[in-house]
Amino acid sequence: MAKTFSDFSQLKKFRPAEPEQPATPPPAPEDRQLADSASSSDYFSSLLGAGTAPRQKKPPRATVVTPATIARVRAEQAEDAFAAERDALNAELEEKQAVIDALALDATETKDELAQAQEAIARQQEELGRVRDELAQTKAALDAERAAPKVDEAMREASAAKDREIARLKELLVEAQRTSLSSTVLLDKPDGVSEKFTGEIREHLLEALADAQRAADAGGRDRRARILEAILCANASSGELARRRDEVKQVMKDAGNFIDDSTIAALEKLGFRYVSGSNHHKLDYAGIRFPVAKTPSDHRSCLNSAAEICNRVF
Repeated sequence: MAKTFSDFSQLKKFRPAEPEQPATPPPAPEDRQLADSASSSDYFSSLLGAGTAPRQKKPPRATVVTPATIARVRAEQAEDAFAAERDALNAELEEKQAVIDALALDATETKDELAQAQEAIARQQEELGRVRDELAQTKAALDAERAAPKVDEAMREASAAKDREIARLKELLVEAQRTSLSSTVLLDKPDGVSEKFTGEIREHLLEALADAQRAADAGGRDRRARILEAILCANASSGELARRRDEVKQVMKDAGNFIDDSTIAALEKLGFRYVSGSNHHKLDYAGIRFPVAKTPSDHRSCLNSAAEICNRVF
């Protein structure tokens, strides 16, 4: 038996489902603007032509917007916004990349220009150094020319002629003295014996004559003693040998317990020549060689060395 309802109070809670509206195709792009700006009657009138009689307007139908449609529209808008932002970023990146490429090209050109400038500076510095050297040589030559005496060729030839004449006259004078005094001089100067200082041979002879005079006087040889005394009175000694002996003693005394380079230099001024210095200093004076200790034991050792030096060479 079929079930029946006697209570119709709940029927108001239920509503009949509205029939689905057939989907209308979207208007063409050129028709969309016309449809949005004009009424539906104008739209259809434009489609049918101006001569067609207008139809009676119908009330607009309600549009149903579903959540799926809203989501789809939002998705499309988001995608369009993302695409626009992406295109803007790509354009900005391309612009920046172009700027970077231009800067890289400028940097390369700048490096090349810098290298060329450095090469040019190096060449200029070399040229400057060469010019400085030439200037220094020119200045030195100019200074030498200024320092040289201003003597012309004629004066130089005259001076040379005078020097030659003076030398000839000196030779004649020496020959004349040798000829005129050969009968009166006591002794002739020996050949092959050089002097360490002017008058050295004469000073040694005078000291030898003084020693011989004292020996002759002590030995009772009166005549010899008187002759030698007369010769010494006629030929006074300059005292150079005594002075040199005192100076050698003073140098050795100042040296103390160490013979250094300054001591050797002081002895060389007196005519000594330094030979070697392996274990001892070796000195030479007119062919006479003798050692000198580098480190004497005491000051008396230096004085003994000085006495020995003076005895052997003075």
